[in-house]
Amino acid sequence: MNKSILLLTTPFRPNIGGVETHLDDLILEGTRQGYKFVVLTYQPLVTKASDKTVEKGDGYVVYRLPWIKMNLFLRLGGYPVLEFLYLFPGLFLLATVFLAFQSSQVDVIHAQGLVAGVIGVFVGKVFKKPVIISTHSIYNFPKSGLYSNFVRLILNGCKHILALSQQSQKEITDLGVPYKNVSVFTYWVNQNLFKPMDKVYARKRLRLPINKFICLFVGRLVPEKGIQELLSSAKMTRKEITFLIVGDGPMADEVRNVAKKSSNVMFRGKVENNKLSLYYNAADVLLVPSVHDEGFGRVILEALSCGLPVAAANRGGIREAITDKVGVLIDITEENIKTTLEHLYLDRGQLKYYSKNSVNYVKTHFGNKNASMILEHYRDQV
Repeated sequence: MNKSILLLTTPFRPNIGGVETHLDDLILEGTRQGYKFVVLTYQPLVTKASDKTVEKGDGYVVYRLPWIKMNLFLRLGGYPVLEFLYLFPGLFLLATVFLAFQSSQVDVIHAQGLVAGVIGVFVGKVFKKPVIISTHSIYNFPKSGLYSNFVRLILNGCKHILALSQQSQKEITDLGVPYKNVSVFTYWVNQNLFKPMDKVYARKRLRLPINKFICLFVGRLVPEKGIQELLSSAKMTRKEITFLIVGDGPMADEVRNVAKKSSNVMFRGKVENNKLSLYYNAADVLLVPSVHDEGFGRVILEALSCGLPVAAANRGGIREAITDKVGVLIDITEENIKTTLEHLYLDRGQLKYYSKNSVNYVKTHFGNKNASMILEHYRDQV
């Protein structure tokens, strides 16, 4: 009988993001190796998109719970207690009801993030199921206090923790979680989907200018992603450089308005993940101007897999995603973005050097073999 994994997660498609894509990849690779998945999640909390309440696929089923939006997920982002109180009840209720009727069909609970982790540990104790928690963010836990004590209690209550970066692993072990209980996992990229193609072909397909230098941004349009810094830099940067912005979020209207008034800013809105390869291949450089600590930065791996060099924020897990052979790390300010992009615009040799190294870099470090680390922990528990 195939082993069944219960995924508890607040982010999931049709939301767009690194965690969402990672979970799709995990399900794809896991089902290929004989696992079945049940996903319990919310209807999208950030975007206007929605999907089936119950979605069945080859080896998986997804249950999406409608929940209050009102932009609360983003508005509460700086208040972890309030964010927890917002995200906890619905998913907790869904998990409890599901396990009350289907507990015998679940072998391992795999929770994504701290909120799902709390739920997973609680229902795991009640229904006697092993729990694994994956972290996808840098949380910057305080050194002491009620919050840190609560997180330590939860993390020590699961079988194993999978941290997305070495920085994440360190902040967890610094809380007092035994080092042997925390492993570092790494995203992987489908290199059959994200692969190099002719730039002129990609630009023609996307109706982009053939001769412009294109700086691409892909991600959620929220302040934490450095959108304001990007837009401010676009005003200062030489007009031969075009800023192409792909994504959705609460700052979409602001980005759209700037694009209407600016000759060097283009906005394409939400793009499905399976179509992003065209955009990566059409661009000259990917810009990741995050002003908060990213867990890792999945778009970096997708871009590099297409041969696209990266200019990214020198912070968080991003520093573990690239080397100076495939891109450049910068301290994010409007002036630094401008200076970096103009340097790369003028020094095409440097860009070619990054591009030449990037595909093999991803093949070596971010192939499907990275999924084995997670699947091995499933096998250890069943």
